[in-house]
Amino acid sequence: MADKEPIGVIGVGWVGLVTAACFAELGHEVWARDILPEKVESLRGGHIPIHEPGLSELVVKNAERLHFTTDMGETVANAQLLFCCVDTPPTYSGDADLSRVEAVIADLKESKDHALVMKSTVPVGTGRSITRRREALGYVSAPEFLKEGSAVDDFMRPDRVVIGANAGSEGFADRVETLYAPLGGVMVRTDVASAEMVKLASNAFLATKISFINEIANVSEELGADVREVAKGMGLDDRIGPKFLQAGIGYGGSCLTGDETVLVRRHGRTTLLSFERLWARLEEEEGASAHGLVEPEDLEVLSWVPGSTAPRFMPVAVATRREFQGELVEVSTKMGRRVRCTPDHPWLVADGQDEEVEVRSAGELTAGDWVPLAQRRDRAGDAVPSLSVAAAVEAAGLACDEVIVRPPAEAVEAVTGSSMEERREIFSGHSSPAARTGDVKRTGTLRLSEVSRAGIPLQGSTFGTARNGQYVTTEIATDAAFWRVVGLYLAEGHVSVEQTERGIRHRISWSFHPEREQHLVDEVVAFWLRHGVTASARRTATAHQVTVSSRLIGSWWVKELGLGRNSYEQRLPDLIWDRTDDHKWALLSGLWEGDGSWSLVNRGPSVIIEMGTISRELADGTLRLLGDLGVVASLRVGRTAKSTGDTYWLRVSGASQVEHAIRLVPVRDRVGVLSQVAKQSKRIAPTGYRRGPSGQAWARVTSTSRQPFAGPVYSLEVPGAHTFVTTGGLVTHNCFPKDVQALKQLAGNTGYHFQLLTAVIEVNELQKRRTIGKLQKHLGSLVGKEIALLGLAFKPNTDDIREATSLVLAGRLQGEGAHVRVFDPVAMDRAQELLAGATVADTALDALAGADAVVLVTEWPEFRDLDWAGEVKRRLKTPVVVDGRNFLDREALVAAGFTYEGVGR
Repeated sequence: MADKEPIGVIGVGWVGLVTAACFAELGHEVWARDILPEKVESLRGGHIPIHEPGLSELVVKNAERLHFTTDMGETVANAQLLFCCVDTPPTYSGDADLSRVEAVIADLKESKDHALVMKSTVPVGTGRSITRRREALGYVSAPEFLKEGSAVDDFMRPDRVVIGANAGSEGFADRVETLYAPLGGVMVRTDVASAEMVKLASNAFLATKISFINEIANVSEELGADVREVAKGMGLDDRIGPKFLQAGIGYGGSCLTGDETVLVRRHGRTTLLSFERLWARLEEEEGASAHGLVEPEDLEVLSWVPGSTAPRFMPVAVATRREFQGELVEVSTKMGRRVRCTPDHPWLVADGQDEEVEVRSAGELTAGDWVPLAQRRDRAGDAVPSLSVAAAVEAAGLACDEVIVRPPAEAVEAVTGSSMEERREIFSGHSSPAARTGDVKRTGTLRLSEVSRAGIPLQGSTFGTARNGQYVTTEIATDAAFWRVVGLYLAEGHVSVEQTERGIRHRISWSFHPEREQHLVDEVVAFWLRHGVTASARRTATAHQVTVSSRLIGSWWVKELGLGRNSYEQRLPDLIWDRTDDHKWALLSGLWEGDGSWSLVNRGPSVIIEMGTISRELADGTLRLLGDLGVVASLRVGRTAKSTGDTYWLRVSGASQVEHAIRLVPVRDRVGVLSQVAKQSKRIAPTGYRRGPSGQAWARVTSTSRQPFAGPVYSLEVPGAHTFVTTGGLVTHNCFPKDVQALKQLAGNTGYHFQLLTAVIEVNELQKRRTIGKLQKHLGSLVGKEIALLGLAFKPNTDDIREATSLVLAGRLQGEGAHVRVFDPVAMDRAQELLAGATVADTALDALAGADAVVLVTEWPEFRDLDWAGEVKRRLKTPVVVDGRNFLDREALVAAGFTYEGVGR
């Protein structure tokens, strides 16, 4: 194995782990680096965090050649070809979503002996940007074409290997080609930008094939043909090929303006974004916006299934954008919420009492219609005991040697008491390890780079910058006190950044009334002191100001936590969306105490609680957060005297709501407010919204107005719910794909043609309803029927449910009144959160017991091997099978007495 080149893999997620294990299988020594110590330790112990056939076996088999580490220096020292496999999520501050790739670049020193081999999904142009900044570092683009469930086989038996390199890196590209040569795939050598584009173009063309066969399947059913035989006959033509001739998904239109908002969840982070900002992120990540359509990975949006008691996050299949010129409709509600959309955009409409919904276009809405409001969101998260401030180092743009760490005393003693050889490694940046040892003993501090080389955990440490005496804790407890301080900052805070002789200085400031708010000054100062951070208080003629001066805390506050720098930029931090109700109330109480008030209506006893802000984003987020807590607030927009911008006033009214939201009132005033409310002899609900029998809230439409518009409009396709929650918590329907002109933007360089896409939209929307229709054909009404779904993952041999048909079917079946039972061999844990109301079975036979019908959703081999003629038939109430994958033996099932329905057969 002496001729085998050592390999470095940076980022040991799904792609990175498969890449590392497969290169080790080929005989290479592999140094796989990840920044998470717990993941590295787990992998060293042979524990694989993902379900991928054959991967665990490869890791165990090649354990001697797989070196898992957190040390970039170790990886670089042992390998010259460094495969970048980090993920590319959006940054918390909303900037470009390549932070982890940039972190890798920052960790690599200038070296003509090393090359970065990019396997991460990056936008076209990323390679050009990196090579322009790091001329000495080689760069090769080698996009991955692995499929979940067969990734090991895809790597070891590739149909092609794409390698892109520009002038100066051809030698490294030759070495990458040599690595892949034993695998036998066709080598495609090209420039970097073309290599980056290959994957995007490939995915677009595959989607086109899927869309076409959907159309053929439905026509085949009508004409008595068998789509399997049709696809087989087509696939034998080598110009067409047999792959991806199977059912897919249709695409929706685009109908809301870019400033309307959605609450999305991606990579475990919940964020409130405008459509414009969401699209920019997707464009950067997916790199597929030229045709106005993106099929995002791991993107969920807050949705509401009619008839359910609460909104929940559901997967987004497609995001769309198109240019629009014409009239928009602004839909206004009594509670002050407004949404702008195209006239044909569909809305769910009811009378606000019996909750029976119909779908009506925006242009058809009239005053008196009621539209749903998202309330009391199901919360998947829980309280987090603390947040790491370590990310502030990168956010502040500091090098590791510029950060001083004060670890616990025992950690310092362990370093200074280690062997001279170990200290030479830890203090490798110093000419005299002995002298450096003395410095560490005297000060009790180390550089962050030394802490990393020593393997000292940051927990329990404090750290600061080399030019600032302010030391801060590495963890901040996210208790109610923390969220109160955040709320007070949203109301009264700002961050200033200035250049001084000693470097860049960040100041976080809270400004309170100079006389009447001493208790708030004390609260903020005490919070920071509990975390070892000095907070100064200074009184002027106009304000009593609390200031925390720290480059680390300031950068973390804005860039990582995501708070605005001033009152115009303020927004709710992403983390609050998945916190407990107590924490949400704590933030809101701080916000209200800083910028809010309460007052009597006509001298009482009615009370209103009101808050004002000049940030539209903060107002929208606060309306939604109150909705999570079951409070329907009204919104009024206007301008105060001499103001150059709008102010947004949020108001909570109604006796029951005021009692429920009493935490928005300062503690000293709560008894007085509650005593006033208690005097009301008749409790009149606020006008403009109602709660139906299930508790669902509805807002009354007051008007629709039309206005000219020219620019982009957006939408999302959410299978299962066909809705998403937009600005102010209003629930709107997915767009109907009717207008050919609206789809012209989908045509372009990816191979899409608008006429085909128009047909695909209509056919695939029908396809989604066909399974329900087939069940109704044999069972009649589905109300009260027991339906078993076999398979949850979007394909076999994976636990990924991001594009799973099961979520669509479960939602629609429950919408028809059916009881749903589900089973999947490996995807149950990932799916439970998205299957509210469904019964999760321990085995396939348990799911089938007493069912009126079974729908096969995912073609797991074990489902074919079930004893259908015996045990399965005995367990089913009625032997009805809808085979959504044409996977089962139709003839055998029919012979056993089953009623069988396939797709396109």
